[in-house]
Amino acid sequence: MSQTNNLVYFNSLTGVRFLAASMVYFHHFIPVSDQHFLYYIFNELHIGVTLFFVLSGFLIAYRYLDLKSFSFRNYMVNRIARIYPMYFLLTTLTFSSIIIHNFNSYQWLMYGLNVTMLRGFFADLRCTGIAQGWSLTVEETFYFLAPLFFFVLRKSKAALLWLPLVLISTGVGLVLFFSKHTFLSFFSSFEFMFNYTFFGRCSEFFIGIALALAYKNNVNVLKRFRHFTYVGIAAILFSLFLLNELRGTMDFGIRQPWGKVVNTLFLPLFGIFPLYYGLLTESTWISKILGSKPFVLLGKSSYIFYLIHMGVVASFLQELGLSGGFLMGTLHFVLLNALSIALFWFVEDPLNALIRKHFSRRQLPS
Repeated sequence: MSQTNNLVYFNSLTGVRFLAASMVYFHHFIPVSDQHFLYYIFNELHIGVTLFFVLSGFLIAYRYLDLKSFSFRNYMVNRIARIYPMYFLLTTLTFSSIIIHNFNSYQWLMYGLNVTMLRGFFADLRCTGIAQGWSLTVEETFYFLAPLFFFVLRKSKAALLWLPLVLISTGVGLVLFFSKHTFLSFFSSFEFMFNYTFFGRCSEFFIGIALALAYKNNVNVLKRFRHFTYVGIAAILFSLFLLNELRGTMDFGIRQPWGKVVNTLFLPLFGIFPLYYGLLTESTWISKILGSKPFVLLGKSSYIFYLIHMGVVASFLQELGLSGGFLMGTLHFVLLNALSIALFWFVEDPLNALIRKHFSRRQLPS
């Protein structure tokens, strides 16, 4: 565990961010042919997004849930400083060539919806711009609502159970209303709502919040077991197996009802929760590797890696011949990580510090 700018960082969980981003990468760039028995396991590595969502729930709850003096402005400045600068720059780069060569109002509308992260509420637009950026709309929705959740949770811990039900019901209501009123595919289907919006994936964040509560309160029941790390890994691998088995004729298991249950309940509760708890409380060779300096650096730059592993930057590398085959594919992966580290050092981290410095209000020490 380390501390920077008054924020606590858990080194092994920072290393997990690199693993999660790598899982998403190999979900998009499967290194084996579709004839290989591992092909459909790689195909289900979209669960890296679930690892991110649970981690976000844990970190935000750990840092802010018990704060007696809470500055919403500072909180949002910190969140925006972390997420938005690189997203804005890369989204603008993505749309710049389109807007220059095809100047019309529709492209400007698409750019506006992308740069404000609102496109993630529209089924037909979620993969425009930086395609994988739909998950940032889910993250930002959680960030915006989290202070309200924490206010309710301070009154009653039972809200951990009923708040997700309220949110899911809200999502269902939005689909029932807007699916009958065509508006740029806004909440146009249950499949979209459950798989690609915060309302359908809120359970993943709340399991992260539950982890923060369990860790902060040092729950006695959890002390009786000492192998959470390995149980979590086993359950994650089993979840991959289940998602593949439940896939049927669909491209991903998550598109099936029971696959959805596996991805948003079984995996985070029985896989990711114990894995993270183990990394926080157990000294294992896994926690030592993930908490090592190389993995922490890769974890810190993983957000940029997530943003550039598909899109204009990755396409440019592919045009140079860095794709196809094991050797070129490995080089593609390594170069993207190297570029991510460089952008983290020289762009993301300085911009993050600059925004925090100039827009955060100074708080008197308690």
